[in-house]
Amino acid sequence: MPDNSLPIAEVPDVLSEIAGRVEVRGERIAMRKQGKTVAVLVPSSDLEALEALEDRLDLLDALDALADYQVNGGISFDDLKDDLGV
Repeated sequence: MPDNSLPIAEVPDVLSEIAGRVEVRGERIAMRKQGKTVAVLVPSSDLEALEALEDRLDLLDALDALADYQVNGGISFDDLKDDLGV
């Protein structure tokens, strides 16, 4: 968790300043509400890295599901609907 944090109520007053710190210095700035972190401003490169990681994890999940299907087969759509009570 970032050491840089501030109450979320103060964000509007200093948004331009903290956005500059995030952009130029690469800082991560947490916003707190009632002492709990509710959001974090991060550099766009952090967001891009997080999204790439999520995409990679989704791909690995899809490959696992495909491998499971190839080994165990699947069920028909009608059987799936019956199992779900649809």
